[in-house]
Amino acid sequence: MRVSLLGALCVACLSFSMLARAEQPRIVSADGSITETVYALGAQDSLVGVDTTSNYPPEVQSLPRVGYLRALPFEGVLALRPDVLLTTVEAAPDKTLERLKQAGVEVIQLPVARSPADTMARIREVGRILGKGAPAEAMVADMQHRVERIAATAGASSVRVLFLMAAGNHGVMIAGRDTAADALLEALGASNAMDEVSGYKPANREALLASEPDAIVIAESRPGQFDIADWPQLSALEAWKQGKHYVGDSMLLLGFGPRLPQAMEEVAGVLAQARQVAQNGH
Repeated sequence: MRVSLLGALCVACLSFSMLARAEQPRIVSADGSITETVYALGAQDSLVGVDTTSNYPPEVQSLPRVGYLRALPFEGVLALRPDVLLTTVEAAPDKTLERLKQAGVEVIQLPVARSPADTMARIREVGRILGKGAPAEAMVADMQHRVERIAATAGASSVRVLFLMAAGNHGVMIAGRDTAADALLEALGASNAMDEVSGYKPANREALLASEPDAIVIAESRPGQFDIADWPQLSALEAWKQGKHYVGDSMLLLGFGPRLPQAMEEVAGVLAQARQVAQNGH
């Protein structure tokens, strides 16, 4: 069930006074999109550690890693002597979060963003927490302009998109409804060719052939992870043969962070190709 954005932000609001008093709080960021936001707002000097989903911008690679946000180690986080753990409601386990609070770490859990409006609200809140309200408002204003322009260009679309995720050891996953991939397609007015699937499911080669999408989008957790040679059923689809496909970074496409307009622009380009082919009748 989706967590109320307003309710989750209110929890973060209660923590703002503590951060405002700190000259420069030591922050561990356990969420790739939040880490991107911290950098985009120019507050990266406060970061003393990040989680394994934090891979952008490249400068973040020099920071210590504390593990995966859904399996945070108590000792690993505490060893960095943070004042704040800035993360989302997806952070786990609860026992670690509770122990960190008891140890004096301020744990701030922001909502997961699944729309442009959610993304902008979260950027504003991160800016408020970090004392970067003005840069956050400027970023949101630019984002709003770009998102509105993309939406106006895309318009109502009947383009059916097969969205896949190349997820490392988990193989290739189909992105169904109630996923960040589905939310991105919704923001662009496109439809999910696999909306009968809930969540992420292992790709079934027969299902891929039966999907008959107008366009294909593939999110890679690491560059070069997806190899079309391993998926002849996918390359047999008309959408692939006609070049109506896009392969990109999963955090860009699914993170709903500061780069959301770029993600929308990239996918919108594929949708435009699909519409053009449909209008030409081939």
